[in-house]
Formats: sequence, C-alpha cells, structure tokens
Amino acid sequence: GGAEARTTRGGGGGPAGGGAALNSVSYQLHVPDHVVPAVLGRGGQVIKEMMDQSGAVIKVSQKGDYVPGTSNRIITITGSQNAASFAHQLVSAKIPLS
Repeated sequence: GGAEARTTRGGGGGPAGGGAALNSVSYQLHVPDHVVPAVLGRGGQVIKEMMDQSGAVIKVSQKGDYVPGTSNRIITITGSQNAASFAHQLVSAKIPLS
C-alpha cells in the first residue's frame, strides 16, 4: 500500500485564521442570475472545488439579492492576492461571455 499522498494544511480552521485579513483582497463579480447554477454546481460542488483549489472564499448572493436595478447576482471572492485572483479566473471560466 502506498502512502497517502494528499496533504491537508492546518486543522481545518480555514483561511480566516490569525492575521490573514491583513493582506487579503476582495473581488466582486456581477453575474446574470442564469449563470449562477454553473458557478455553484450541483449541491454547491463546483464552488466548493474552486475554493479548495484556490484557497479563497467565494460567496454568491442569495436568490433575489441583486445588484440594484439589474437581475445580476453578486459573487464575492476573498483571500490572499494570489488565492483571490486565481479564484477570480476559475469563476470567470464558468461564466459564458454572451
């Protein structure tokens, strides 16, 4: 039997540990309501994977919680500069440009 290759960092405390907020950045994306399911995935699977991959926190506004005057939902990405920009790329890749 081979050794377990998967390494998990830390004790599951998540990125909101000690001074993490000092160098954290936050992006907001406004996306049409109909693309939200593609970002979330079934049961939130896709967004969870993107958070695992990037190390950033990705939040989608509640259904009906729109950018004023539009039917766009708000996706907030928070994390270190690297994590947040990577997450931004991952999320953007899920959003059709049309």
